[in-house]
Amino acid sequence: MTDKLTIALGQMDVVPGRPRLNVDKMLSMIQEAKERSVDLICFPEMCVGGYLLGDKFLEDAYCEELMSYNEELLAASENIAIAYGNIYVNESNEGYHPNKDGRSRKYNAVYVMQNGKYAERVQENGILPVGVQPKTLLPNYRFFDDERYFFSLLDVAMDYGKELGELLSPFLISVGDKKVPVGMELCEDLWCHDYRAKGEPINITKILIEAGAEGIVNLSASPWTFMKNNARDRRVKYLKEQSGAFVKYYYVNCVGVQNNGKNVITFDGGSTVYNEEGDPCILSKKGWEEDLMIIDEKASFSSKERPTGNTIREKYLAIFNGLKNSRNMLGDDPHFVIGLSGGIDSSLVATLLVLAFGKEKVVGVNMPSQYNSDKTKGAAKALAENLGIEYLVLPIEDMVKSNTHILQLDGKPLSEFNLENVQAKIRGASILSNLSAKYRYFFTNNGNKVEIALGYATLYGDWGGAITPIGDLTKTEVADMCHYINDEVFGKEIIPELLLPDALWRFGEEQIQPTAELKSNQVDPMKFGYHCRLLEEATNFQKKGIEDIMTWYVEGNLHEKLGIGMEMMLRWNIDDPKEFLRDLEWFYDTIQRNVFKRVQSPPIILTSKSSYGYDIRESILPVLKTKRFKVLKEQIQAMDTYKAK
Repeated sequence: MTDKLTIALGQMDVVPGRPRLNVDKMLSMIQEAKERSVDLICFPEMCVGGYLLGDKFLEDAYCEELMSYNEELLAASENIAIAYGNIYVNESNEGYHPNKDGRSRKYNAVYVMQNGKYAERVQENGILPVGVQPKTLLPNYRFFDDERYFFSLLDVAMDYGKELGELLSPFLISVGDKKVPVGMELCEDLWCHDYRAKGEPINITKILIEAGAEGIVNLSASPWTFMKNNARDRRVKYLKEQSGAFVKYYYVNCVGVQNNGKNVITFDGGSTVYNEEGDPCILSKKGWEEDLMIIDEKASFSSKERPTGNTIREKYLAIFNGLKNSRNMLGDDPHFVIGLSGGIDSSLVATLLVLAFGKEKVVGVNMPSQYNSDKTKGAAKALAENLGIEYLVLPIEDMVKSNTHILQLDGKPLSEFNLENVQAKIRGASILSNLSAKYRYFFTNNGNKVEIALGYATLYGDWGGAITPIGDLTKTEVADMCHYINDEVFGKEIIPELLLPDALWRFGEEQIQPTAELKSNQVDPMKFGYHCRLLEEATNFQKKGIEDIMTWYVEGNLHEKLGIGMEMMLRWNIDDPKEFLRDLEWFYDTIQRNVFKRVQSPPIILTSKSSYGYDIRESILPVLKTKRFKVLKEQIQAMDTYKAK
């Protein structure tokens, strides 16, 4: 029956905190849909005000403002049906009690309206308002906080002593003299596998189909992660297998950037139509961009194979779009000043800024001291020339001497470590932050994920900045992205090749090894490649503790589990049990001891399944060695060498 229904999916850029802008986009899409004889147009979850609004959802006046746009959209529903996501707060107290925290109940809801009226369900229940359906499953993991703010449909059912099926009914969409029942879901309702009741998944899709739905629409605000589209495909296929009989499934997602204050989260769209076999058949052709998809009688619902993604390319697109759309956070015309050390990290960040904003929006600053080599100074200058950006050289040696003199007026000398921090703080606090204020520009944090994990940066120095573009990339991914940008984006050397190692993180004599250059002959203490993979396991969504790594070592499959090969183990002498233990304890202990730095870090653009910021939530705690750790340590100490299996 939905074949008779012309449906439009409004894959729109949802700008958090800008409801007027969002609703104007919706009205424009609605008008275009009317001109193209669309029966039903569907927009993403929380598209009116944005999904990641933090505790703004706890402000009643803010929620009232978002709900005030419903009347405007209701008027726009003349001669068309509209489904969209917005917050719902019951304006009367009748039948609705306070939420679990004592505040008024609020709902992440889908609104359905047609011809100036709220759409009716196949079976009204007398509890939920006409035309409004709350989200059933509320995610409460990673950076999702739905349960902090919203009351779920499961909660409503429990409150009223109803079965969930009594509150889930398709909405009736009029097409000529017929009414087509269409089930409405919100985002997480698709990801039902891990939500259980009576030993079974809470399959909202199945309930709606059994209630007569001849098509399902899922309105989402689903963040990008690598291979996310493929993951969605698997979930829809799971719904089909669990539901038995299946119907066409319309998935609409947003694009753009939202944030939670500590993570910059990108949305790539990926709006898709699935056929009765649960296979993708109509794919949005515009990743990361707005798209009005019209599905009419001419549409083909034959199954399609979705292309496999490329990890670095997708992460590059996430950072590029995260920066480009950070205008929503940083203003309509952001400019940047960036410290260019001549190293690989700042080179990559500068290049990404130029790609996202243009060369005229970026100023590079090299701040050499007595320890900076001609090689790094030359690399910084070469990069600036390759990018065509304004380039400043501001030597700091006089400031180092002046600061050192002042700090030693108490008669106590500064240590070598103190002098290193003095240089970093001069660069970050005295120069970059002041240039930022002088120009009214933002300055970036250039740290990668390994440095952030290990605290390998100076608070109030190179730890500062407005945004951290590569803070969720390991050092290996930084190098891979540099290669990708040179080879695929520019097709020529922009980021100097002398910064890029071989596959085992080895450098030739004329190359530049990673170094902070805060003292003579300084080289970064990380075992790149190996530590990169360790960190990915330590911060994975299903994170691995130090005991897991030690167990893999004892079992002889550490190299396989990390996917690094024996060559990398030998490269860093990790086949020696003593070196393995020394390094592993240092690695995990250092991560724990630097939580206090990470809670002060600038926002990080998310590119992994578990990012520092608000995705990984950390308490400032002492290092704890478990009983299992001590047993494993004794076993490894008794080993002569790592025995690969």
